[in-house]
Amino acid sequence: MPTCQTKFHGPIAYEPDQVLKVPAGLFGFAGETEFLLLELPSARPIAFVQSVHTPALCFISLPAQVVDPAYRLALKAEDIKALGYTPDAPPAMGKEVLCLALLMVEPEQPTTANLLAPLIIDIARHRGRQVIVNAPYSHRSPVAPEGLKRAC
Repeated sequence: MPTCQTKFHGPIAYEPDQVLKVPAGLFGFAGETEFLLLELPSARPIAFVQSVHTPALCFISLPAQVVDPAYRLALKAEDIKALGYTPDAPPAMGKEVLCLALLMVEPEQPTTANLLAPLIIDIARHRGRQVIVNAPYSHRSPVAPEGLKRAC
């Protein structure tokens, strides 16, 4: 069983089929294409997107609907196709795909979420793609303190 070394969670043993493949990488991290999605019961619904190959690279995320309960996933045709769906039958958020907003946590600054460029994860295929949605969301959407309290 392989082990992923992490900076914040110690060594984590995993099965190869647990690896989240992100063929195009994440924005700014094109070479990082394999991640583990870590969910700690004490931190739900926060999910950690941990690089399999780089111990110090771990993104903190929340489901987009936790940040904005009215969030609607508006994918572009090329992203729908890249995820393995067709424009006439796009994936349903929460059923076929998980939509994670990556968080920006800075000392003495409010926590924000990137709702403009979420990480979309095909649940059945365990493949992901970071996309820029075709909707008026921000890359620095405020995360309300009550949302973080619910998350922790």
